[in-house]
Amino acid sequence: MTRKPSYRVWMAVSACAMLALACGLYIDLGQEATPTPPPFQIPTGIPPATAALPPTAPPSEPTAQPDPASQPTLEATATAQGADVMAEARDLYLKGYLPFPNGQLLTLDDFSLTAPALEVFHFKRSGRQAQNFALWADIVLDSRGETTYPDYTGCGFAYRVQNNTQGYTAILTNSAVRMGHCKDGLSTCELFGTTFGSGEVKVANGVKTKFALVVNQTSAYVIVNDREVGQYSLFTTKLLGSGDIYYGVVSNVNGGYWSACQISNVRVWESLP
Repeated sequence: MTRKPSYRVWMAVSACAMLALACGLYIDLGQEATPTPPPFQIPTGIPPATAALPPTAPPSEPTAQPDPASQPTLEATATAQGADVMAEARDLYLKGYLPFPNGQLLTLDDFSLTAPALEVFHFKRSGRQAQNFALWADIVLDSRGETTYPDYTGCGFAYRVQNNTQGYTAILTNSAVRMGHCKDGLSTCELFGTTFGSGEVKVANGVKTKFALVVNQTSAYVIVNDREVGQYSLFTTKLLGSGDIYYGVVSNVNGGYWSACQISNVRVWESLP
């Protein structure tokens, strides 16, 4: 005899089925479902990242290279006089008057002759030598009688003197600068003319005159009161080397013309390779 399942058994089976279903599915009702992320897109409004380069030292300023034409080497003390000589030597080199940018400063003692010299050509050694150089001096003349060639009288220098026998002369007179060559123990002298310029000046007695003599190889230049008055050609076969510098006075008391003079503030820049 078939029995129909009881109502209680059916209810138990239904309850187990519901429990099994509940155990297989988990739903958190306290949170919303996580939305599916959209496809990747490049963000906008953000500046692109830049790689920070390692810091570098700032570029150094270029170091000025000394111009051999504007930087003469001074072997002088740092005095105002030395600075003036450096500036004048640099200017003379740049203008082509001096052959080399380097050199040394020589200072000479003052020279004074207050009475007429008995010799026609009176020279006194300075104790300095030079070959190529610039010489500056203050000269005060006190001349009497005619000063025109050949009876000229004045004061100045002899230079490149060899063994006290021969050398050149540069003599300032009231009317001109007389350039010449002396021989026979500096007792016989002859003059030569200018290559350029007249060599003429106007120098009054008792007035301080700025005198400059520049010697470069086989040429000589004379500047009086900051004005070049003459260029002179020197020998090309002799008197080319270094020689003594002398003070010089030309007079002829018996002829009725003579000079007394004061030479001071004498500086010599010797141009050296």
